[in-house]
Amino acid sequence: MKRGFLGTLGAIVLATSAGAQQLPVPYGAPVTLEQAKTIVAAAERSARARNLTMAFAVVEPSGELVLFQKMDGTQYGSDVVAREKARTAARFKRSTKAFSDSVAAGRNAVLSLPGVVAIEGGTPIVVNGRIIGAIGVSGGTSEQDGEVAATALLEVK
Repeated sequence: MKRGFLGTLGAIVLATSAGAQQLPVPYGAPVTLEQAKTIVAAAERSARARNLTMAFAVVEPSGELVLFQKMDGTQYGSDVVAREKARTAARFKRSTKAFSDSVAAGRNAVLSLPGVVAIEGGTPIVVNGRIIGAIGVSGGTSEQDGEVAATALLEVK
């Protein structure tokens, strides 16, 4: 792992319905495998603490997979959902909760955007003010997925 990662994980983008506009955060160098392993380990600890079985995906800014991990007993549908949540968060520079909040507020047009998953649980990974990738979590309720993703990123901050 590169020295200083745990101390430099910057502000985590946890977009709300007000944050549905384009975020002014530029992309940075892609998340490394070691960084992804650290984030997924924290997510798994968070899931276990909640007695949940989950799938975790970490992608680089392009949305391409860096690391995928699934806990034993996780529902099969969570494999694809975790990857797509992460891909959405990375490519659109905002959490998937922002899209979920938009739909809840009646702005259903976001559902016509190609590649958008409007379910909480995908969150960009921001280091030194740049998006280096995103994490996607699936296996609980959408709120639990979002909490596990946020907790994992806060833990490694």
